[in-house]
Amino acid sequence: MARYRSFLFAEATVGEGFLILDARESHHLVRVFRAQLGATIEVLDGRGTRYLGTIEIANGKAVRVAVASVETMPAPQPRVTLLQSIPKGKAMDLILRMATEIGASVIQPVFTDQGERGQPKMEKWQLTMIEACKQCGLSFLPQLAEPIALRDWLQKNAPAGQTLRVVASLEAGSRPLLETLNTAGALDEVIVAVGPAGDFSVEEYELLDKGGFQAVRLGANVLRAETAAAYILSVVDQATR
Repeated sequence: MARYRSFLFAEATVGEGFLILDARESHHLVRVFRAQLGATIEVLDGRGTRYLGTIEIANGKAVRVAVASVETMPAPQPRVTLLQSIPKGKAMDLILRMATEIGASVIQPVFTDQGERGQPKMEKWQLTMIEACKQCGLSFLPQLAEPIALRDWLQKNAPAGQTLRVVASLEAGSRPLLETLNTAGALDEVIVAVGPAGDFSVEEYELLDKGGFQAVRLGANVLRAETAAAYILSVVDQATR
């Protein structure tokens, strides 16, 4: 197991048999973790490739890694997309961390009637996901899509192919999540929609229904938005992968 783990940002350099990390990752390794010459390191690119090697230049602005081996992993199937209403407060950070750790393929934040309507913190959210990726040693970082109104997303994304769409619902008549997954057959993608603390509005539920989303029940209790996101992603991961 690698002693240190870093992420390959776009500013890094990939050469024949070596890597030069960007200034932020280099500073973190050398100034914060006190990584030294010869230390073993694992570098993740978030797209399925991981580089294993040793630090050959411990520079706080540009750590150079001698690459000993490169591993490439296939993307997990089916793809899992989290359609998440942006919650108020700091709950989105927790949702992003858990969704990354569990293995979501895409995270699509959406504006809803009872959710947050402020300016999205895209850079902060991305860094939160990268930290989760590094901490857990994940081969894949979820794609973080630009926030969009739920209505607009539904208009632009009609059901297609072997895709199952489910929405965590408090409405009467919702089917158990596991039952819905077990009867879905072979799937290329699962899209799960999770609402805000105040739930989706009646109009939004109607739009989701027209957009091919099946209402599913997440157990017997009413869950917080962040708990609901972790619950539904975990069950989908266990049932379909």
